[in-house]
Amino acid sequence: MQQSELDFVNNLRQSSPYIEAHQGKTIVIYIPSELLSLDSEEDERLFQLAKDVVLLNHLGMKTVITLGVELQLNEAFERDHLTWETHFNCRVTTKEHLKTFVETIGQARAQIESEFTEACSEEQSTLTIISGNWVTARPKGIIQGIDFQHTGALRKINHEAIARSLSIGQVVLLTPLTYSLTGEMFNLNSLEQAFSVAKALEADKLMIFSSPESLVDLPKQMSMSQLNALNTQTSEPKQKRLLSLIQSTHSKIKRIHLLDQNEPGAILLELFTRDGVGTMIFTDRYHHIRPATFEDVSGILMLIAPLEEEGILVKRSREKLELEIENFVVIARDDHIIGCAALYPMDEQSAEMACLAIDPAYQGQSLGEELLQAIEKQAMQNRFQNLFLLTTHTDHWFIEHGFKKAQVAELPEKKQSLYNYQRQSKVLVKALKA
Repeated sequence: MQQSELDFVNNLRQSSPYIEAHQGKTIVIYIPSELLSLDSEEDERLFQLAKDVVLLNHLGMKTVITLGVELQLNEAFERDHLTWETHFNCRVTTKEHLKTFVETIGQARAQIESEFTEACSEEQSTLTIISGNWVTARPKGIIQGIDFQHTGALRKINHEAIARSLSIGQVVLLTPLTYSLTGEMFNLNSLEQAFSVAKALEADKLMIFSSPESLVDLPKQMSMSQLNALNTQTSEPKQKRLLSLIQSTHSKIKRIHLLDQNEPGAILLELFTRDGVGTMIFTDRYHHIRPATFEDVSGILMLIAPLEEEGILVKRSREKLELEIENFVVIARDDHIIGCAALYPMDEQSAEMACLAIDPAYQGQSLGEELLQAIEKQAMQNRFQNLFLLTTHTDHWFIEHGFKKAQVAELPEKKQSLYNYQRQSKVLVKALKA
């Protein structure tokens, strides 16, 4: 078997749990105008994304697409010698804009349908993409003396009709063109529409493609409390607008994924690989990861005591924990410690992860993964190349998260001399990627 074939088999095995987990789930995807402005003969990113959505459909996922057309409208208005105003990061759409607006939406929709038709043909799929008047709008109104005219605000979503289309395997396409109950046309913000539709459908995920500038220095995962803190610090305008929108509209959406619009296959890598390629925001959690302090010692001792009694963790005295508290990170929820882990330097190249524990009441929520990522990030910041750990019970979980079996002889000399042969702990190691 050739290496490429082995890689395929291994990748398929690794992705299979995610394929099963996502089957039957609903996702809303926001496609920005930058992907529509591509020359399809020079750049196939939109076509590849269409193929990826076809694949998601084959894997049993239900997909809604919301389409941004900001760049296309700018070009069309300039072509037709139409000027426009923007207030509060929102375009004022006048009656004079409507003809060009409707034409531009039609062209954008045609481009999407064309790409999907070709993708379906190439993938031998009978998938159809469908649009409709599922979203009802109302005037945005007059704000601080500014009349937004035909710029709309969302009034109602016929989520039952959208769900029926999804249930028969269709991909639903939504554009900024929406209507009032009297048939009046409105320009609705597509990204805000994506959030509203995700809420109405109780979608499992909202996946937002965005510019690299808006994603710079974002972590792999964030809670809302972390996002709130980051938004007060960022100076990048595009990032601040995106994070502010998430802050104001995130309720009832469990997972929001931010993806680089220039990353080929980003949606597949994010959904079906362990580490993903974007930033996942948890909106249904009220905890945060932080360095431990002396005030956390009692909470950590209470957390790890049952595991020590079972022999899963090595016993630590209060005095020892107080001396080593700077090595620990904790997950805190309402000042209650619900998880902990520690990082101990071993030599210039290696560090040890130890004492990973999650409160049983909060297990099954991927908190262990969050702690592992926090420890790995800390190790990489300290320029360690390898992360070791010793375990007697959870080696399979760590192997699933990238660790490999190792021998005692592979431990740094200092750690070898302290190895407890009576416990017979298994040695695992993970090479850290910079």
